[in-house]
Amino acid sequence: MRQLPRALPHCLSVIASALAPRRTLTVSQWADDHRELSGKQAGERGRWRTARNPILREIMDAMSVSSRVSDIWVMKSSQVGVTEATVNFLGYCIDHAPAPVMVLMPTLDSRDAWKAQKLNPLLQETPVIRDLLGGQRSRDAANSKDMIDFPGGVLFLAGGNSPNSYAQRSVRYLIMDDLDRFPPEVGTEGDPVALAKGRTKAFARAKRLYISTPTVKGESLIERGHAESDQRRYHVPCPHCGHMQHLEWRGLHWSPNGRQVWYVCQECGSSIDEHHKTDMIKRGQWVPANPEAKTRGYHINCLYYQFGLGPRWLDLVEAWREVQNEPARLKTFVNDRLAEPWEDAA
Repeated sequence: MRQLPRALPHCLSVIASALAPRRTLTVSQWADDHRELSGKQAGERGRWRTARNPILREIMDAMSVSSRVSDIWVMKSSQVGVTEATVNFLGYCIDHAPAPVMVLMPTLDSRDAWKAQKLNPLLQETPVIRDLLGGQRSRDAANSKDMIDFPGGVLFLAGGNSPNSYAQRSVRYLIMDDLDRFPPEVGTEGDPVALAKGRTKAFARAKRLYISTPTVKGESLIERGHAESDQRRYHVPCPHCGHMQHLEWRGLHWSPNGRQVWYVCQECGSSIDEHHKTDMIKRGQWVPANPEAKTRGYHINCLYYQFGLGPRWLDLVEAWREVQNEPARLKTFVNDRLAEPWEDAA
């Protein structure tokens, strides 16, 4: 019997690997495998690590093709990393799950600023995306303001204040960022959320992501959508008694001079220092307050900032004390840090 050439088994193995179905990834898995951060978009350069900010894992993975979630509302404070999670999803779409995608920002100017600082580094500095687009094409894509073509899909970039942004586009994935800065009506066309959602009706398994810090109570688009969602908050265990609870501003306490800050467990009353936070968040989980809702909702406030990724509790208390007699600055703190809609006492 003739013996097979020694190289043949290796060749067969290579062919089998090439023909094998591609491993289905979640968005967080893709980001951990491929995403590179640059100095333009983040304080920390290098490979993305979801474990560095585990609060974002479930939000990203809800956008994965394997997830059955369709609509996601994220009412958040500033600087919690949700924008970077959105960029991870776009990289995932371009490389792993190609389809038509639309990103809507409030205006064309805000779209251009977001693209320059957030999206372009993905196109040019994450190797798998740069290689997929091809050297020169990656630079061309970075220079294109309103549309990026990629194998199997297209990314539309638009301003939400223009009726033309919603016309003649059919997409599977929709992202509306900074939603509360959108106009309440788009020209004579009506509600921007309804208009944008209409762009996804051709796709049976479409996904829509709405993100914003809230503004004025009763007028906030993100507050309205979040109120109809399952309203998830991130519960963390007390390091002393293990009681699971979500962190809220009224649980934070400080000394009269504001130089000592701690959190009080709502169950055992023990003081929790900020150095406990990293481990608490690592062991935390999202818990819905309205589990019967059909849409997914997340609320994230400033108390969850990871070390090095946002202000410390001490800095937040200092800022809170400074704005008590200035209603305009207090409103900004309530919106941007507490992620709560502002309700004027008047």
